[in-house]
Amino acid sequence: MTTSLLRIITTAGVLLASLPSLRAANPDGMLPNERTADQILNGDYPFPPSPKVETHDDFAGFAQDRLSPVPAPGVHPRILLSPSDLPGLRERLKNTDTGRALYATLKARADDALRNPKNWGGELYDKLAAADLDGAKALLNARKGFPPGVGHYQPYLYAIVMEAFDALISEDAVKGRKTAAALATYARLLQPGVTRTLSSPLGDDLWRARASDASADWSINASARDAVGYHLLGYGYDFAYNFMTGGERDAVRGLIATATAGKVWMGAELPHHFRNWNWCAVGLGQPLLALAIEGEPGYDARVYKLGVDILRDYLTYGIDAHGCSTEAVGYTQFGLVWATPFAVAAARRGDNLLVQNHHRAMVDWYIHTMEPFGKAWVSHGDGGDAGPAIWTVLMWKYFYPADPKADYVWQNLLTSGGAKMLQGNFHIIEPLIYSSDPLKDTQGKSIDYAAGAKLSAPLTWFDPVRSSLITRSAWTPEALTAQFECRTDSVGSSHEHADRGNFTLSALGRSWAKDNFRSVESRHHNLVLIDGQGQGFWPGPGKWLGLAEQGDVVLAACDAQDAYNWMWPKQVTTEDPGTFIRYKYLRWASYIPLAKIFRTETPGFVPVRDPRPSVVTHWTGFTAGDPRMWDEDSWPVRLPHNPVQRAYRSIAVVKGAHPYMVVVDDIQKDNQERLYEWLMQTGLNTEVASLSTNDVILCDATARRDETGAIKPVKGDRQLLMRVLDMKDPAKPGDYQTRPSFRLETFERKDTLAPEMSKSFLSGSRSFGLDKRFVIASRSVAPDFKILLFPHRVGESLPITTWNDAGTLLTIDLGGLKDTIAFTLGADGRTRLKLTRAGQPAVELN
Repeated sequence: MTTSLLRIITTAGVLLASLPSLRAANPDGMLPNERTADQILNGDYPFPPSPKVETHDDFAGFAQDRLSPVPAPGVHPRILLSPSDLPGLRERLKNTDTGRALYATLKARADDALRNPKNWGGELYDKLAAADLDGAKALLNARKGFPPGVGHYQPYLYAIVMEAFDALISEDAVKGRKTAAALATYARLLQPGVTRTLSSPLGDDLWRARASDASADWSINASARDAVGYHLLGYGYDFAYNFMTGGERDAVRGLIATATAGKVWMGAELPHHFRNWNWCAVGLGQPLLALAIEGEPGYDARVYKLGVDILRDYLTYGIDAHGCSTEAVGYTQFGLVWATPFAVAAARRGDNLLVQNHHRAMVDWYIHTMEPFGKAWVSHGDGGDAGPAIWTVLMWKYFYPADPKADYVWQNLLTSGGAKMLQGNFHIIEPLIYSSDPLKDTQGKSIDYAAGAKLSAPLTWFDPVRSSLITRSAWTPEALTAQFECRTDSVGSSHEHADRGNFTLSALGRSWAKDNFRSVESRHHNLVLIDGQGQGFWPGPGKWLGLAEQGDVVLAACDAQDAYNWMWPKQVTTEDPGTFIRYKYLRWASYIPLAKIFRTETPGFVPVRDPRPSVVTHWTGFTAGDPRMWDEDSWPVRLPHNPVQRAYRSIAVVKGAHPYMVVVDDIQKDNQERLYEWLMQTGLNTEVASLSTNDVILCDATARRDETGAIKPVKGDRQLLMRVLDMKDPAKPGDYQTRPSFRLETFERKDTLAPEMSKSFLSGSRSFGLDKRFVIASRSVAPDFKILLFPHRVGESLPITTWNDAGTLLTIDLGGLKDTIAFTLGADGRTRLKLTRAGQPAVELN
């Protein structure tokens, strides 16, 4: 298989300019052996029991009194609020700093979208509010659709929803009447297209249905869920209900009923444990939408019940007992846009999953993934450099008002964006409803949690489900914090990266070895490349080899060989275009060109299901009816990628007065000399202060420079010593000149998995702009990297390191305190570590 093909087939499906016409499918419009929406909603469940995961409820600190009784049918608001909640909400929006700032942001956003003469959204709004159906159609036809969205997954409809919320809070009847009329006209505009789309094949699934003659015509809507704005039409109905006439209510209610009654969505068809990633959480917008017409004509109570089941499954299998998600902190928040308000709505109706222990533990995960200097987070996978979102943290703060952990996270999030934190185009309705200020001490100041030290949290956090380790030297702003992860729970295409064995390091108030937002390739992580190539994407699960902790010492090791050896293409692209039933529907038709390329370049392809334990456990017994994650991918098949003989990584994190980290890589592709590059992503605020043979000192790029431009740090400046303790060179002295130099390089962090191609095929590669990384390169058969990372400030003594004659025992002299590390090479090619610190028992990892 060619490298270009591997890049192509890993690209997410892109809708081509001209799709094949829809071929005749099954007469009933259903996939073979799948259940109908009615069967699913009625509780028909054909799968065996999912793997057992114990959960329990924990009500400690939960403000039960903030779950107001749901009013009788026909009384609004009712989804997240009851009329009895409005006086208290108005008071908080008026008398809290958070509430005032958020409310001002909402007003400014609505003004910009609906009253700024530079935006034609105001012209459309006036026609909608005037019930000018023909005028609105003419404007939309001329503009080829609705105005641009007002935020991420916030279509133009959200502007009217914000206006309706403002009218409800301010009790402005004039504004309320205008929003009510606009929503009703909007519903009348969209009703024919949604009805038509949901009459197409697969039309009992709101997320699958596509109009059979999908085109650029805005009234058809390629996706019916976009027409109702996921849950947004329900919010609008809930907020504007009391300003509406009976006919207006009928129009909006009718569209909501069309989109929800007897309909299912992403995740509904799946076994319980398959519902473990953020799009299953996103789908909870549908039962949230249905609750807007709860108890009214067209309401289907089964939709709500299925939503509770999916939410429970997501929290049980997508979040584990340590609070860790299957995705990074940042990317998990995207699903929580919909899961969090639905969880609140469900709790108000007696299905309280806010107190489920996995959900409760998420706040601990947020605290441990927080950088020691606060206001920033790091985890792994898409969104790895982002933290929890305002809609999540404020919900926690509201329902756990006296919880110091929730308060501490809210403090950090609130200050992470400075004065603009409460401004911007984020999902704002829920934060407004939960608006709360941080707790105050007796002097009226925010409570000082001493960088988390007062929370009684352990220094080391380890999640054995994900095989994710976080350890820090102290709960202080300048502490050393290291993360080390080798995902062992991967089961298919996901938001993971090619990063098994990746580490990050922070100290002295900054990150030295970082993670990135959405750069999936190994070359954008802190890993080892071999002749420029890293792990496969997707890499599948790695192997966790152990963790040992005692006193000041933490040792850990993993095996990433399989991640180099194999890659997972996006599984749906490996299907045969001639026989795969899903390709007969528009929902999956965009993958046909990629599948044809795959078949052309892999003649005689025979799918080989990945046999690794987590994959086998996940899929075995659950393939009947062909349930697919993402509604696209079945049991992943694996292809050879970059075979290696071994790829072990071990780390030692040593705490105390002078904390440091040692990284050991036992990696070897074959018996030939190759170029091995040890990478550390530093970020742009990094420069080389000095480089002398195997000693590199990094510093802030903002450090003082002399008249020649050379870096000249001054006493007290923060630095990182990178000492190459061991590294192999070319075997022949004459080839030593081929040994690459160490280097800090500035580069464009740009995807290479999706090659640049014409816009008629793929959209091309994503660029995330400039970045920096340090490269330690070895041209050898096996590099045997052993690297010491020692954060310090200018003027402090550097460690003295000495080897014994055999090169198996290293002494690290920290100015009176001596550590020894014994390195023993095992028969499997992995180095075992044994670290001894004076006065403490030896710590070893076999």
